[in-house]
Amino acid sequence: MNILYNILAVLFSLMVGYLLGSIPSSVWIGKAFFNQDPRDYGSRNAGGTNAGRLWGKKIGLLVMIIDMFKAGLSVWLCWFIFSRIPFDNGQTLVASVNNVDNFGMNFSYIIAWPVYWVATIGCMVGHCWPIFAHFKGGKGVAVYAGSILFTSWMIAFIPGILYFVILKISKHVSLASIIAPICCTLLAWIWAILCMLGIIPTSLYSLPTYGPNLLPSWVFAIVLTFHSVIVIIRHSENIKRLKAGTERKISWMK
Repeated sequence: MNILYNILAVLFSLMVGYLLGSIPSSVWIGKAFFNQDPRDYGSRNAGGTNAGRLWGKKIGLLVMIIDMFKAGLSVWLCWFIFSRIPFDNGQTLVASVNNVDNFGMNFSYIIAWPVYWVATIGCMVGHCWPIFAHFKGGKGVAVYAGSILFTSWMIAFIPGILYFVILKISKHVSLASIIAPICCTLLAWIWAILCMLGIIPTSLYSLPTYGPNLLPSWVFAIVLTFHSVIVIIRHSENIKRLKAGTERKISWMK
């Protein structure tokens, strides 16, 4: 298949993800129901944690769910489009365990690699720098969580438990939000490497996902690495406060 199709597919995925990620749920909810912009209060962050502090836990949870859904929708929407549109010789741009001989695990294989994962990169960038909210958004944790939860139950399970354990012990949302994505990324790389080395049987390649449609390949691991870097960068001020011992703790978890 012509590499041009892959390049166009990447640009399309980035655009779809960016537009969905740019939906500033906390900003719109705050202005519509509370006549407030969360970026003017509290931590001045347009995320679920700050929304919960300002307007209550239910609103904060609603913002988080919407932000996670943006990431899930972006990757599945691109997967659906690419799996339905025939390109060169009737071949689609979707790589899955159903239609790719080596399952996209080879670094040199670019004919039909799982390009839909790139949509979550666009979503992450859009969430952090939204075009619909003057490029001032959240820190990307909810988008990262959505990218995992809506695509890979196995990779999300252990880091998800780790997140709440860290939160329970430290009472720092920021610390849990930094460590959990790093753990997720490491698990994704371990799985991809094991598959590329042939240690994982072919029949189990899609085990981490919700079926054989999405492929948790090296592309998935690279995308999660990008997400983790963005999350850490967006938490740079929190990291400074954690080191200084001045980071704010939560009070709602006993």
